[in-house]
Amino acid sequence: MNGFKAMAWSLVVLWWCSGLLPLMFARAESLQLLADVGIALAWQWPLLVAAAVVDVVLGVWIVWRPSRLMWLLQAVLVAFYSVVIALYLPQQWLHPFGPLVKNLPIMAMLWCLWQHETRMV
Repeated sequence: MNGFKAMAWSLVVLWWCSGLLPLMFARAESLQLLADVGIALAWQWPLLVAAAVVDVVLGVWIVWRPSRLMWLLQAVLVAFYSVVIALYLPQQWLHPFGPLVKNLPIMAMLWCLWQHETRMV
């Protein structure tokens, strides 16, 4: 496996975990984060499920048919998540596990993969 495929597979795991784990193991915490961002109660659960579906679909898309468009859409989504979190949950910059800081190497990986349009199969 070359480095580009390793990056792509690590992103598959990242998207699947970020989509499934909040629904399976951290519902209350995830809904609280949406509330902290200012999402109305009626929209929190549908938005959480929609975000989870998008994340899982991105992981499937990487495996099924990666493309430059897909890498770009992932970068846009990561940037969107990062901006929302930075604006509404700025304390996340100081979180000991660095959830926002980790988006920087993810963006670098997406840039490399966009440049090389890595195929998984």
